[in-house]
Amino acid sequence: MDRPDNLMVVEGLMVVDGEIDRDTYVRLLHERVLDRFPRFRQRARHAWLPWPGQWWEDDPSFDLDRHVREVRLPAPGDDAALEDHVASCLSRALDRQHPPWEVHLIQGYAGGTAIYTRLHHALADGTALFRVVLSLADEELTTEPVSDRPGLLHVAQSAVRALPGTGRLLRTPMVAEHLLLARRPASPLSLPPHHGKRAVWTPSIDVADLHGLRRATGTTVTDIVMSALAGALRRWLLTHGADPMVDDLPTMVPVDLRGSAALRAEDLGNQFALVLLDLPVGVDSPLGRLNETAARMRAIKDSPEAWLTYGLLEGMGMMHPRLRVHATDFFARKATGVTTSVRGPDQPLHLAGLPITRLWAWAPMSADQSLSTSIVGHAGQIHVGFKVDAAAVTDPEALVAGLQAEIAELIALAPSR
Repeated sequence: MDRPDNLMVVEGLMVVDGEIDRDTYVRLLHERVLDRFPRFRQRARHAWLPWPGQWWEDDPSFDLDRHVREVRLPAPGDDAALEDHVASCLSRALDRQHPPWEVHLIQGYAGGTAIYTRLHHALADGTALFRVVLSLADEELTTEPVSDRPGLLHVAQSAVRALPGTGRLLRTPMVAEHLLLARRPASPLSLPPHHGKRAVWTPSIDVADLHGLRRATGTTVTDIVMSALAGALRRWLLTHGADPMVDDLPTMVPVDLRGSAALRAEDLGNQFALVLLDLPVGVDSPLGRLNETAARMRAIKDSPEAWLTYGLLEGMGMMHPRLRVHATDFFARKATGVTTSVRGPDQPLHLAGLPITRLWAWAPMSADQSLSTSIVGHAGQIHVGFKVDAAAVTDPEALVAGLQAEIAELIALAPSR
């Protein structure tokens, strides 16, 4: 699925309040990631036996210095400077002759350190890679007991747990028809992919500020942020010439199939499904968008769609490479982009004794998609970021401003005590 204009690289940012020197970070990386996950010392190589394919092998010339870079932002070390550094890397392919990952230890960002990670999707899916990154934290994250089941069996049982009940099974043909016939509406976001990408982000959102709205509407934090995203996209489309009767925009939402058990080395790889969520961009009121978003999110939870797409992804993996490209493009072009929503730990985290203040994790866009949205919850805060195709979205700051305005309007709807 790698394309020059849309790389299969999971991008992440972690902001730490204080400066971490390179030696300390490298030591922690060794102890908490490399020693625990040998995959990060391996590269993918082509082999013909026992059958043609890509296989992992140890990199005989593995050198950690090749993968960890230290940079210092130019003054004043603000968001704009960090955005420029990230933008300069987003379209650069990772070196396939070595393990496909890199870390940038970025000093001088707002008086602290920003840790920018670039991890190829072949290593693992976004949820697993997010948990790998969090394993760097000083805290021992609470998880369910580790299962002793073999990896392949664990995947199969995870898929079975995702199987629908009888009522949902009866809806499988309708869901399959939706997946096959769904079409992305024409919009200013529907442009051929461009090599240039940009990443921007909003100020943190305090979960406590959403409590009154959640109680009054019976919605979740995810419902609220997703509806704010729909509103921000509506604002952006209207200012870029879209018709006021704009169509809803479909986005792909990854669904993890592992469960919450502790991540083991053999659990890397990709164990996820995709669901197609129509963001209610066509609804013209904030409360209407929130209600519609919540209803659509509930419908997805009760749908066999994740089970179906997991089977489709597995099937496409066994196709001839040329057929696989057409199949992945067929489904990817049904969506404008990808939206990941990940709930991190509720407790504050630290790295080398310093507080971790913000987290983002962007899924890669495929085919001609132009927008990847990251929604990460951590320690009572929500962090939202956008990765965009620079040709389709020349002003991503407008999405940031639109989402902030939407959140403010939604909060104002909650009745005062």
